[in-house]
Amino acid sequence: MPEVHPHDTAWLSKQVDGIPEHFKQEIMADYLNKPTRREANLGVLAERKAIAAILHNHDPHQHINIDYRDCTVSAKIHSRQCLCLQLQYHSMPLCGLYKLTVNYIKAQGLEPHPLPTKTLTAVEEGLLTESDTVKVNGVLNRAKDPDWWRRKLKTQHTRQLETLSRHFNQVNKQRGIYISALSFSHIQNRWVDNQAFLQETIATNEDGYSTSLAELSSLNVSNPAIRRAELMVRTHGFEECAKALSYSALFLTMTCPSKYHRSLSKSGCKNPNWNGATPQDGQQYLCLTFSRIRAALGHKGISVFGFRVAEPHHDGTPHWHLLLFMEPEHEAAIIDTFKNYCFEEDGNEPGAAKHRFTVERIDPDKGSATGYIAKYISKNIDGEGIDADNYGKDAKESAVRVRAWASCWGIRQFQQLGGVSVSVWRELRRLEAIKEAELEWIEEIRKTADQSNWQEFTELMGGVFCKRNEQTIRPLYQAVMDVKPQSALPNQPPLIDNPPTIPPNQQFKSNRYGDETLTRLKGVISLGVEIITRVHEWTMSHAPSSKCSSLEYCQ
Repeated sequence: MPEVHPHDTAWLSKQVDGIPEHFKQEIMADYLNKPTRREANLGVLAERKAIAAILHNHDPHQHINIDYRDCTVSAKIHSRQCLCLQLQYHSMPLCGLYKLTVNYIKAQGLEPHPLPTKTLTAVEEGLLTESDTVKVNGVLNRAKDPDWWRRKLKTQHTRQLETLSRHFNQVNKQRGIYISALSFSHIQNRWVDNQAFLQETIATNEDGYSTSLAELSSLNVSNPAIRRAELMVRTHGFEECAKALSYSALFLTMTCPSKYHRSLSKSGCKNPNWNGATPQDGQQYLCLTFSRIRAALGHKGISVFGFRVAEPHHDGTPHWHLLLFMEPEHEAAIIDTFKNYCFEEDGNEPGAAKHRFTVERIDPDKGSATGYIAKYISKNIDGEGIDADNYGKDAKESAVRVRAWASCWGIRQFQQLGGVSVSVWRELRRLEAIKEAELEWIEEIRKTADQSNWQEFTELMGGVFCKRNEQTIRPLYQAVMDVKPQSALPNQPPLIDNPPTIPPNQQFKSNRYGDETLTRLKGVISLGVEIITRVHEWTMSHAPSSKCSSLEYCQ
């Protein structure tokens, strides 16, 4: 259809009213490409319905807001609605009140705070214990907290905008690699705001020493250079562990079926097989598939260890790279198990045999296992040491977009499989040398952490397959003491007849919703010996400064 029919001009204008210009252009381009007037108009109606479905709204003519200005207002409205709901039905049994509140939250396209399976069963049966009552009241209190709603709505808003961008095929190597330009801009602004907050927040300890949170964050894994270096140390340490055990190594890649991919890999055009799946859906598919693989290997008595890296295709669909170490005689069984589960869903579709699952056996004579995964670690953090990514884009610029992609969809980029606690490793590196002779076994392990020797650290902690609760040293968490009585939500009156009670140990501090005791990592514990690594108590104060314009540590 070469142009808009004169009789349709006013109608079409109304249909695209309230749609951002860059989405409107896509609708009009499709409209003008339809062969008939009828198909063109039906296409526009279908697009409006698709937009409404993505935004969880029954009104297909609503305006699309592309910034966060409405989230705070909406949060106040929804929290007030939940407050009114609970006041109106305050005489209803707690289980019924919980179901009403949860239904309201889900009607907004959000998920309530999760409850343990045992508590959910108790809710269905209407038989709540004291512990169950505390947890249910925690959900109700979150529902009437504007801050809880604001956080949820901002996350939802970001993902809805990115889903719309993917719907209009604006996430691909031609138009916006890994993440759309719109979402990338939003997340960059959020990083800048977060960095400004860190710079303006001053931490002061009991000795009077003060520093900004931005300076403190640059000294830990929030700093991309430190994060990359630590991952490389741990990967190399695992490789050394494998050599000591005479294990072999495989480099495996898992990819989602075609229906999870928005764009075609070569042209970037719309994939006709796409079913509307988001990167989050793709990640859930990969997680479920891998969990089934690990369960199957466990039934066969096969153990592996290594690392997993999640990274996006050019259209934002995730895929996984796994560096796994195993006994050589188990290689064939592991590969067969991966193939069985990776090809279980749409395994016969075109291209599946080539791309769905790939295997590379690592030959130590040709290169190290760490070398195989090093570039994947680097290009997903800061691009250091790499000129270009897989699509010929500048590696450093692509790394920023990959981090934005992971932030947008809540995808964990790196995961250690097996091995010992990295929390203990980090805490021990905070310590000076331990001089007490009776603690020499802790000092020995502390030295390996201080010298970045992950292999020896792992062996002294119990080995790569040692269970967390059996490791030589474990993290020490302490409950926060409550210095004064707390209400479930500050500055608000009780909202139900029986407000939530703080768990039995009254001397401990609960969170603002009254359903969890607050704990802090304070150090490490080994054979009953506690060593405090976080000796200072910090107080926060605000020190206004010029707004940060650098993204150096805004990850």
